[in-house]
Amino acid sequence: MPVATATQFSDEALMERVRADELDCLTGLFERYQGPLFGFLARLANGDREVAQDLTQNVFMRVLRYRASYQPGQPFRAWVYQLARHVWADHYQRQRPSADLEEVEKTAAHGRAAQAQRAHHDQQQALHEALALLPAAQREVLVLHRFQGFDYAEIGEQLGCTAGAARVKAHRALDALRKIYLS
Repeated sequence: MPVATATQFSDEALMERVRADELDCLTGLFERYQGPLFGFLARLANGDREVAQDLTQNVFMRVLRYRASYQPGQPFRAWVYQLARHVWADHYQRQRPSADLEEVEKTAAHGRAAQAQRAHHDQQQALHEALALLPAAQREVLVLHRFQGFDYAEIGEQLGCTAGAARVKAHRALDALRKIYLS
């Protein structure tokens, strides 16, 4: 399907066509979601662009592999981010606890190097460092809500809880982030 034609279809319509083995339609979805998914995964990976690129590719491989599991009418955005969460979880499970310490040390080194840059960059870096120190579940909720624009109902659906519970999780994560950032 030509790209100009792909832009005329909703995400859900394109995914239904991919599900029906019209694999050219995956190009349109890739063009729409590659950037946002990369950003999401890069934030979860503490800014490691190489890891985020690999994980983004893995997400689209899973879209292709698990296309039959997509349910027509299901919001594609929620479905693809759920796949991204699973790709991240699989990657995170393979990491050893010592790797987490290395990441914290790397983050601290980035913080020291960032001191030479302008004040705004320093604040952004400190925020990202604080975000990296949060437990993975809290970081994920904040990234989904604050950086990716998911509402609490969508987050609740992905986490298997109510919108109210997702709101509470996000509030607690924000409190934890504040404590880390302000200390």
